[in-house]
Amino acid sequence: MYPLPSRETDRLKALRALDILGTAPEEHFDAVCRTARALFDLPVAVVSLVDEESQWFKARCGFDIDGTPRDAAFCTYAILSDEVLVIEDALQDPRVHASPLVTGRHGIRFYAGAPLALEPGIRVGSLCVMDTAPRSFSSEQCRQLQDLARIVVGHLRLHEATRQSIAAQEALQTMAERLHLAQDCAGAGLFDWNLADDTAHLSPESLRHLGLPEDRSSLVTLEEWAAAIHPDDLPKVRREAERALATCSAYRVEFRVPLREGGERCVLGRGRVITDGTGKPVRIAGISLDHTERLRAEEKLRASEAALRMSEERLALALDSGSDGLWDYDIVTDAAWISDNWSRMLGYVPGELRVDRGTWVHLLHPEDKPQALLRMRDHLEGRTPAFECEYRLRHREGGWTWILARGRVVAHDAAGAPLRIVGTHIDISARKAAESRVTWMAGHDGLTELPNRLLFRECLDRQLHELERRGGSSALLCLDLDRFKAVNDTLGHLAGDALLREIAHRLKSTLRREDVVARVGGDEFAVLLDGNNGSERAALVAGRLIEAVQAPVVLGTHDAEVGVSIGIAVIPAHGDEAEALLKHADLALYRAKAAGRNTFRFFEPAMEEEAESRLRLGMDLRRALQRGEFELHYQPILDVASGTIVSAEALVRWHHPSRGLVPPSDFIPAAEEAGLIVPLGEWVLRAATHEARHWPDHVRVAVNVSTVQVRHGSLIAAVRAALDASRLEAERLELEITESVLMADDERASAVLHDLRGLGVHIALDDFGTGYSSLSYLRQFPFDKLKIDRSFVSTSSEVEAATIVRAVAALGRGLGMIVTAEGVETQEQFDMARAEGCTEVQGYLVGHPYPAGEELRMRLGQAPARAVPRKRARRSSAAGRTGR
Repeated sequence: MYPLPSRETDRLKALRALDILGTAPEEHFDAVCRTARALFDLPVAVVSLVDEESQWFKARCGFDIDGTPRDAAFCTYAILSDEVLVIEDALQDPRVHASPLVTGRHGIRFYAGAPLALEPGIRVGSLCVMDTAPRSFSSEQCRQLQDLARIVVGHLRLHEATRQSIAAQEALQTMAERLHLAQDCAGAGLFDWNLADDTAHLSPESLRHLGLPEDRSSLVTLEEWAAAIHPDDLPKVRREAERALATCSAYRVEFRVPLREGGERCVLGRGRVITDGTGKPVRIAGISLDHTERLRAEEKLRASEAALRMSEERLALALDSGSDGLWDYDIVTDAAWISDNWSRMLGYVPGELRVDRGTWVHLLHPEDKPQALLRMRDHLEGRTPAFECEYRLRHREGGWTWILARGRVVAHDAAGAPLRIVGTHIDISARKAAESRVTWMAGHDGLTELPNRLLFRECLDRQLHELERRGGSSALLCLDLDRFKAVNDTLGHLAGDALLREIAHRLKSTLRREDVVARVGGDEFAVLLDGNNGSERAALVAGRLIEAVQAPVVLGTHDAEVGVSIGIAVIPAHGDEAEALLKHADLALYRAKAAGRNTFRFFEPAMEEEAESRLRLGMDLRRALQRGEFELHYQPILDVASGTIVSAEALVRWHHPSRGLVPPSDFIPAAEEAGLIVPLGEWVLRAATHEARHWPDHVRVAVNVSTVQVRHGSLIAAVRAALDASRLEAERLELEITESVLMADDERASAVLHDLRGLGVHIALDDFGTGYSSLSYLRQFPFDKLKIDRSFVSTSSEVEAATIVRAVAALGRGLGMIVTAEGVETQEQFDMARAEGCTEVQGYLVGHPYPAGEELRMRLGQAPARAVPRKRARRSSAAGRTGR
């Protein structure tokens, strides 16, 4: 069973609310896929949406299927985190190695997927790229893939906003058919007959027309309506209704209503048949007018007919346009009429505004006025069939309301000149806000609200153009937080998000208004300084930024402390093109981190050579693995009590064809950066267990394990495979880890270490005391051995060294662990380690690292003569009082 995100129910609800599954292809999603495929030079790019049981491809390039079951999808794991999921070799990943996408005709081996997060924790799918061959994927490529994923999220939000706008307009269509037509139609009553249940909603005026109490319910049954009509006129009313429904045409009938106090009222009913999307009649909506006065005076009849025609035009326009504001303008007299809702949408009480053309022009936004007046003139002069324009009108409270105005001329004189124009107003502020939000999101980071990488690049291009035009200098700063991942993994992603928001606020507060600060990656920021004195001000600002960031951040009940490393490229001294400047600032950032972090460095030309050297070293490492240029040396470890060798630590050596012996301090970081540490570590496991198979049965082999190996997820399988291939007993293998492994992801590390213990493998905590929270690690993780770092053994102060070693040895014994002192090079250091309670010692005094072979096996079978314990004089120190 595949794992589920923590907010799976909310995630599925958000996905279905998009109403996008199974929809037709859309060009902008396809364009993102094409861009991703071209950018990373990969054959397959897909926009995947993960439903409850399957994944569906909204867009795809290089794939001939529309989706897969969810348990076969790589994206099932990509939506578990906000970070990019990279699977360099699918055959080596237990999560997906059995997927039909890997074993079937597609033969997928490489995968990188950036989650599509609508909001924190709500990841509906991913933008992913794939290849049929294994490959690596750099952190910069991860950031680029995340940027493209944010574009996809922006389009998803635009799709959602557009769908909501359409739904709102459909709801508006129904509401507008009932919208205060009685008072807007010169005293006419409103009726709305629902054919489904033969009931009608009547306005108070229509109730009065039928002789019904005006204070009763507005809902009237068909029987009540028929009972109010004169019996002689009822057949005529029914025939007219049947005719209108049969032809879906206008409804018009005149009938009499007997009055309780005597006499009759003449009522004219006019309306329109409303159909559903299939053309089936569902309602008749219209007006009723009291025509009694027509029987008494011809003049009043003509006035009523004029009012009726005007009301019919307004009703027809309302029914046709779905508007929520009506207007009527007499071009000859400059007289105008507006509905009450026209006033209300601008915050005015009906009747408060003076209604004429001058008021409308006065309310127009200055930026929109020229276009609105031009389009009105084009229609009045016959160049366009209708008037339509989007513009802003001043709200009574001082803001601006976005309006979609539509209208048309409804009367002309004998010469064809326009006399009257009627129209509608629709409030489109919500749609404009949604469009504005999508536009803003395309250029900003949703978490910190800072500019994102795309907008920052635009700002950089503009400043480079301006500096080229007017001269001067500036600076580009690349920032990377130190220890952020430890805080994020320890306190959780919500705390990590809060930390990023606070850091963003501090950075922005430290800079001037004209400077630009952007979030360009997970915990990466960039700053573009404005003005002259590029290098001097850049150094000053960098120092202030470091000071601002390193102040503690309160996260609930915890105080988090992070730092920041900064790389600086001066413009134009270090380049006058955006790509070169970004590259140079990034190289300077790399140097700042290597210098100890929480500092800044300016770009130097030599840094490019170093970067190229690291790149070449990474390429050489890949070839070295293929050519077998690595070998292992083994350093013996002595049991203090028996004076015998009980284990040996495997140390990898690389004999480069041209460079000679490359120290591990150079090639191990390069291997991690090139993504080769996992295959290198697996080779060490295989070689070390194979060699140890030929050692005496009591001698174990110790192998170092890196953070990347634990996080990769294949360590347990690699250990099991090495033991099976070498037929070495599991208890003879000892894995050494450092505290950095635990800090990276303590939950995953704990699970991996417990599984390894389940195999029977021994676990040692290396370099104890040099990291953070060591005592808590001893309580949480299943260690068999503590290795005291050589810095505590070789310190210049013998008393200080003895105190530290004594404390660690006592701690280890209390927890039932073996305690090994590293870096023992002199007899005095050996005597001190033995006296303070260390179980084992390792160092040049015991033995140098030996290559595999007969000499090594011979030395492992006997104790080195110089390391055999010698009797010492009784100590009078505190150590002597402990009985050691």
